[in-house]
Amino acid sequence: MTKAKFEIGETENTSLLLIASALLKYIKIEVDWRKSRYEANFQPLPKKFQLDVGNSEKHHLEISGGPFSPITLFVDGKEAQKT
Repeated sequence: MTKAKFEIGETENTSLLLIASALLKYIKIEVDWRKSRYEANFQPLPKKFQLDVGNSEKHHLEISGGPFSPITLFVDGKEAQKT
């Protein structure tokens, strides 16, 4: 299982949690502890997701990750973190 947690924002903090399970074959993304995406994943290849988060401080996120690959987070088009 691959799991990564990210904190986004300066004035408005947004928590992002990504869990990718090879055994159970799913990818789950939570934003501020609420399920945002849950997708079956029967391929070992990484998947890409796009999300817009925040209320007063908005950010566009691009996430690439999978059960056997590192998770990469892009915030507003710039690579922010990689696990």
